[in-house]
Amino acid sequence: MKKNLITVLIFALCLINLVFNILLVFVFMPSANKTNKLITDIAKVLDIELSSQPGAYGGVGIEDLDQYQLEQGNAINLAADGSAEIHALQFGLTINLNKKASDYEALKPNVEASTSMIYDICRDTIGRYTYNQVIDTEIQKQIKDELLRKLKETFNTEEGIYSVSFYNWVAQ
Repeated sequence: MKKNLITVLIFALCLINLVFNILLVFVFMPSANKTNKLITDIAKVLDIELSSQPGAYGGVGIEDLDQYQLEQGNAINLAADGSAEIHALQFGLTINLNKKASDYEALKPNVEASTSMIYDICRDTIGRYTYNQVIDTEIQKQIKDELLRKLKETFNTEEGIYSVSFYNWVAQ
C-alpha cells in the first residue's frame, strides 16, 4: 500500500511539474519572441549603418587588395613623456592598395619607389606620440587613420590606398 501511495504522489508531482512547465512556456514565450524581434531589428539597423560607411566591409574585397610591405625599419624615437627615459618604437608597415582604383597602375610604382619618404612620414607621425600612447590600441588605430590620411594626401589618391597595417609593433 505504501508503494502505491508513493507512486501516486510521484505521479501527482510530475503532473504538477508538467502544468508549471506549460504555464512557463505560455508566460515567457511572448516575451522571448518580442526580445528576439528587437534584437533582430537592432542587428538590421546596425548592418545598414555599417554597410553605408565608406570603406566598411562590402567595399573592397580581399582579392582586390595588393599588399606592399615595408620591412621593419629603424627604431623611431618617441616623444618625451616627462620621465628621464628615452623610448623607441620599431614596426613593420603594410600598405594595402586597391587594385580596382582608377589610379592603381600609376600609384603602385610610386609607392614602391618612395620607401624612404614613407618611412619619413611614419617617423613624423608616430614620433609625436609618447610610449604610453603607442601601447594603447585605441591610439594605434588613430595613428593608422592619421598615417592613411597623410599617405593619401602625399600620393594624391582617394581610393588607391585602401588601408595600412602594422606588424611587429615593439615599443621599448
